[in-house]
Amino acid sequence: MIFIGIDPGLSGAIATISPEGVLTFKMPILSEGKRKIYNHFELKMLFERFQPLDPYAILEQQHAMPKQGVVSTLSIGYGFGALKQCLVDFAIPHEVRRANVWQKEFGISARKGNTKVQALQICQDLFPNVNLLATERSKKPHDGIVDALLIAEYARRRWGEARKWLI
Repeated sequence: MIFIGIDPGLSGAIATISPEGVLTFKMPILSEGKRKIYNHFELKMLFERFQPLDPYAILEQQHAMPKQGVVSTLSIGYGFGALKQCLVDFAIPHEVRRANVWQKEFGISARKGNTKVQALQICQDLFPNVNLLATERSKKPHDGIVDALLIAEYARRRWGEARKWLI
């Protein structure tokens, strides 16, 4: 079984947890001048890899934030839809969850301060040997990779809980 966590967005990521280990992927994007777009071919290739591995995925729900603007809102919806369609096309069982739902599993709360800092600390504690950097030249961990990895861990925990009811 492979558990997939997806943090959508152009700066998002996809992470997997399986018996063979942890893999992380920055969101595949292309640059069109100053504009960045999803690389649908790479997304397709990535999701094809998961199909024979008995996958289960959780895709983080996206929503517009105040003062983001129309273009940003459209981009958020477009990316979320593209990722959701990949899951459907490859018949990958999945759920869509808001960030605060999976964050609650790990005790992450805006009341405790910056949620990105909390997520990073928890991710480093749970996966001390996983490289959270986007590239070899990066100096700080990639927020998308951190979130995607925690979402994948949330998926693993949810599936374990669901299996109790199936037995």
